[in-house]
Amino acid sequence: MHRLELSSAMRTDAGQKRAVNEDSALAVSPCFLVADGMGGHEAGDLASQAAIGAFAEAIPAGAQPSVRDVAEALDSARAAVARVASGRLHGAGCTLTGVVLVEHDDAPHWLVLNIGDSRVYLHRGSELHQLTQDHSLREEILLGGGVVQGELPGRNVITRALGSADTTADTWLLPVETGARLLICSDGLTTELADAELRATLTMGGQAEAVAEELVRRANEAGGRDNITVVVVDTVSGGRAWHVGSDTSSRSVSLIDDTLTVTMPQRRFR
Repeated sequence: MHRLELSSAMRTDAGQKRAVNEDSALAVSPCFLVADGMGGHEAGDLASQAAIGAFAEAIPAGAQPSVRDVAEALDSARAAVARVASGRLHGAGCTLTGVVLVEHDDAPHWLVLNIGDSRVYLHRGSELHQLTQDHSLREEILLGGGVVQGELPGRNVITRALGSADTTADTWLLPVETGARLLICSDGLTTELADAELRATLTMGGQAEAVAEELVRRANEAGGRDNITVVVVDTVSGGRAWHVGSDTSSRSVSLIDDTLTVTMPQRRFR
């Protein structure tokens, strides 16, 4: 693995309305992940803890995982959440999103993964780019382009999650770039703060710890209606060079055989 210098921070808060924080997170290289216990399910906090714990055990701090290692860790997380849900009347589940540092083509890459509606953003210079696509009924309707009769469903109607019928993860590779900043967060942040405020905080907020604290503070100030979890990861040195206007494309990756399949343009650019 190339010698990278990373700076990261994690902050989590129950918010202003919830008695229990059902979010869990991991922010130790090579894994930077957020899991959000599903509202309305029993033991959402236990489900998110189980998912994060399974990843931490499968890929310990300082490891140099392969794509296959990430696939196996994801399977372990699925099994761990299933064990939590077993025997509970209403089940248990959680989202899971984030990045894992892997080596591909002799260069460091972020393996981005997502199940649910927590998000990963890429911030470079003053640009903010949402990497992940929400797995929600609302997002599916919007992407389908059909005529909407009446109001759109809320963002909280999730179509994929660990512990649900569909646990399929979106996965792809993104080159590690010096100067780039990643934001991984639960929907408690993005429900309260628009992309413009995220961009402003990530651009002007300083070091990772200060940015994470400020984002949580702003989300609470805006209402804090849900649990809020933020992971900020900066690539200080060792990544590929980045310049304004450079390519932001990423490639989907199979978690079955370690092979890259098709080139995927980033879904959103804001």
